[in-house]
Amino acid sequence: MTFSKYLLPAVAFVSAASAASCSIDSTSTTTIVNPAGVTALAGCTTYSGNVALETGAANAGIVDLDGIQAITGTLSYQDDDTVQTFSANDLTTTGDLQLGNLTQLSSLSMTSLASVGNLNFTGLSILQTLTFGDPGVTKAISVLVTNTELNSLTGLDGLTQVDSISVDNNPYLSTISMDFTTIMGSLDIGANDVAGNGLSVSFQSLQSAGSATFRNATTVSIPALINVTQNLGFYGNDFQSLSCPNLTQAGGVIFVSNDMLSSISMPLLKTINSNNGTFQIANNTLLTSITGFGDLKNVNGNVDLTGNFTSVNLPDLTNVGGALNVQTSANFNCNNITSLESSQVVKGSVTCAGEQSNPGGVGSTPTGTGASTSTPTKGAAVHYEAHAPLVMGGTSLLAVLLQMLL
Repeated sequence: MTFSKYLLPAVAFVSAASAASCSIDSTSTTTIVNPAGVTALAGCTTYSGNVALETGAANAGIVDLDGIQAITGTLSYQDDDTVQTFSANDLTTTGDLQLGNLTQLSSLSMTSLASVGNLNFTGLSILQTLTFGDPGVTKAISVLVTNTELNSLTGLDGLTQVDSISVDNNPYLSTISMDFTTIMGSLDIGANDVAGNGLSVSFQSLQSAGSATFRNATTVSIPALINVTQNLGFYGNDFQSLSCPNLTQAGGVIFVSNDMLSSISMPLLKTINSNNGTFQIANNTLLTSITGFGDLKNVNGNVDLTGNFTSVNLPDLTNVGGALNVQTSANFNCNNITSLESSQVVKGSVTCAGEQSNPGGVGSTPTGTGASTSTPTKGAAVHYEAHAPLVMGGTSLLAVLLQMLL
């Protein structure tokens, strides 16, 4: 890649006199270091090539690119603590749009922008609002918004086509709502609204995702979701319930440390099907019963359930490709778990334990009363080993042993 500097408009642009098309080599980057370069760029209708703005481009804290309508390459503005206002209100399309570490930027206006490549807004530490059009940006390859003071994503909420989204570490962001149906890559929402007002996340039309991760949300609404190729994960959220009424398959399903969660409903989920795909529910303090997975039949990887629950109900489970681990701090009857073992539903080891002071995940060894483990041996029947008297819900160890012999 080659680089050039705007020195004088007449030198910097081809066909600048007509103000119709300005260009350099499409792989080259023109760097703007003074207000004259900004004025020259704004005089173009279309610019072919990459543009990078640096400290010195702003005129009294303002960068005004109104006039230019299209940039075929990347528009980048990085590491300038003098710019306060940035506008490009006639720009409809650009390649990548990268704004980073503009620590005094308080106004960002791009009212015609509809299509971008990779959109990165990072380190815009006092920017609270986006002044975009309606519907705003509708098409992007990827969107990254991190470390801003944005309180909404108005102007990006009209996205209908996008491959990946990451929105994190925006402490005043209280609402994320978008209406696309498919995201081929990752959807990552996390560590927003640390100011404590509550983050509402809504993807009402989303049907298919490559992966989806939600953290620190008060509500998550994904009612149309049908398929997630990789993991669907919920970590450290504050919602009380989670419903995916149309989800039929996922590469993995994970719920970890959602302290207010008391109810999960995924009634149509049939398979967790990626290689080593995990079904994990761990450390959700108020979740006392693991239900809501009435159609779940196949888990290619591990089933790993730990917490404070008193019951597990997976009535249709017919195959677990990995290990099955059930450990809880509550009193727990392991009969349903050991029945999965004896019917060879589980291809890996089986662990079940109640009344655990520190319930552990797959691979950990439970202690105390109610602990049971098994280890499958290739070519041999699964062996069940009871390490302590198993008396749960009135079931004696003798009764369990008799059941195993039948």
